[in-house]
Amino acid sequence: MTTQRSTLWVALVSLALGATLLHYRIHPPDELTALWPNLFSLIDLVLVSAWFRFRSTALLGLLLNSFLAFLGIIMMADYSLSATLAGQVKVMPGVNFFGWLLATTFPYIMIALADFMVGLALYRAVLTEK
Repeated sequence: MTTQRSTLWVALVSLALGATLLHYRIHPPDELTALWPNLFSLIDLVLVSAWFRFRSTALLGLLLNSFLAFLGIIMMADYSLSATLAGQVKVMPGVNFFGWLLATTFPYIMIALADFMVGLALYRAVLTEK
């Protein structure tokens, strides 16, 4: 395995581990609705990381990683917009835009986007490797 591929794989595992720990902190799995974010991040950590180790299963890793990343982005964006419209966010976008941006799930969305981009770069590195 080349150095670039190893580095990207470690970055992908680090992002998935961080997401798993973050989901466990935010959504303790004491009820069924909090189980899903933890389960999806564990699947990302274990299954996607394992599939990216081998060239023959890297495409499956890319597809599942992309699905989980976009599912997370859509769900978190929906939650932020719904919470803003319902008045649950203390800072409104018209008053303090950057304060509102930090109060929403936008930072977590950026982590999911980075996970997707690292997965895409890792897949491209797998394809170019002989």
